[in-house]
Amino acid sequence: MKTTFLTSLILTVLSTAQADWRDEAGLPQLQAELGAALPTGAGIPLMMSEASTVLADPPTVPAVYLPQATTGTVAFAGTGNLAGKTITPHSGASGTSDHASGVANLFCGTQSMSQGVTNLHAWWADDFAGQVYFSNPIPAFTGSIQNHSWVGGDEDENVNQEFIRRFDFMVNRDAVVALTPLNNGPSMAKFLANAYHGITAGRMDGGHPQTHSNLDTNGRMKPDIVVNASYTSTASPCVGSVAALLLDAIRPGFPDADDPRVVKSIILSGASKSSLLGWKRVNTSRPYDEVLGAGQLNVLNAYHILAAGRQAASNSVSRGLRGWDRGTSSASSPHHYFFTLLPNQWGSTVSATLTWHRSITSSYTVSTLANLNLHLRHASGFTVGAVVDESISSIDNVEHLFLRNLPPGEYVLEVSASSNSITYGLSWEVQTGTGPQLSVTRDGSQATISLSQLDPLKTYTIEHSSNLTTWQPLTTLRTADTTPATTATQQDTVSTGPKFYRLAWTP
Repeated sequence: MKTTFLTSLILTVLSTAQADWRDEAGLPQLQAELGAALPTGAGIPLMMSEASTVLADPPTVPAVYLPQATTGTVAFAGTGNLAGKTITPHSGASGTSDHASGVANLFCGTQSMSQGVTNLHAWWADDFAGQVYFSNPIPAFTGSIQNHSWVGGDEDENVNQEFIRRFDFMVNRDAVVALTPLNNGPSMAKFLANAYHGITAGRMDGGHPQTHSNLDTNGRMKPDIVVNASYTSTASPCVGSVAALLLDAIRPGFPDADDPRVVKSIILSGASKSSLLGWKRVNTSRPYDEVLGAGQLNVLNAYHILAAGRQAASNSVSRGLRGWDRGTSSASSPHHYFFTLLPNQWGSTVSATLTWHRSITSSYTVSTLANLNLHLRHASGFTVGAVVDESISSIDNVEHLFLRNLPPGEYVLEVSASSNSITYGLSWEVQTGTGPQLSVTRDGSQATISLSQLDPLKTYTIEHSSNLTTWQPLTTLRTADTTPATTATQQDTVSTGPKFYRLAWTP
């Protein structure tokens, strides 16, 4: 057995995220909304581990893993982009790693959403991996949020599996939010994206492995979320920065929201599809889009879900259009979260995410994953009706629903489970709108029919009539068949007399 793990940087030199990732993730809108009350991550300690930029076999000591250099082994004051941070070098003295510097800047520096963070704990990835794998018990690492922008593995598949189980055990025991990005390119590395309990970031351009997990149950969906970034190393600390902002917001009055299952759920439910109009789930056993996970990171949506407050399951009380819960499963009685869309109030987008952890024995030899499922159903007076949509994977520890244009009515989110007493995080957001719209402008004998608020994956039929009694189809369209879009136009020739148009589809 090796005494050290083979770890490497996801890239050698890390550039910043494309443009300003914070703009695309909704920070300007949240800042305008909250003003001086905007959370900054103040008081939230962070931890990062980094592969050494000095590569050798065996790895060279001292490693070069820190975002800023130090010749000592004690905490020191950051400068420049990390001014105001106390950096603790847990793996000893180190020169400056450009990769670590870029990651740290997006995690809590001047290019982050969490510039109020004052404590950053840094580890060399090989040292961190050795502590996790060889220590009994596994030590607790200081930091409420961990970022691990490196990939690695061992030649022995049993070692890889035990390491991932130890990592998940640590995340669950210490209730930390862990960021475990994918590799760049098509190759799926063993560490750390195969973890169940992390949040795995990918790239919005799809430049990451698309084969999903390849360890400890193959085929689990990866990534969880994407960021418009050139590298997965860039994407991951962006997600961590949003998590730090949320944890800062949680502290004043949301007990249990800091559970990593809840934080993960809120971030995934808040993921936006507005720039990803081709996003789709291939079937109900696949929680995510095959490439884009739950969608693009969005702090505005996530904060709104968090701020809506905890809303427990109930069979007699309706819940809001946004909310979250930290619940405990029941195999005999599904948990229900009823909500209502008022007349003329459409759910322009509906997003919901259920997350939970697997159980791992203290010997790390046995892993058990309970099967929880998430259903959206019709409802009437707190009576549960037919299924509208569901996420029912048998191998993932996340279920995700996303719909466009849910009609007015009563609905219920239902959490069902095969096991009792499984702690889960659930969150949801229904953004309201008017539903699909049709308008017509006429110029002589030419009519232009404009459609908006469409679901790119739905099929729509434009019908026409001269008397409002007899209707005929003019054309049928589905924008996803060409270029996915929420708008469309159609031309029609109008003879003398009136002509009427309407839009038909199955919601």
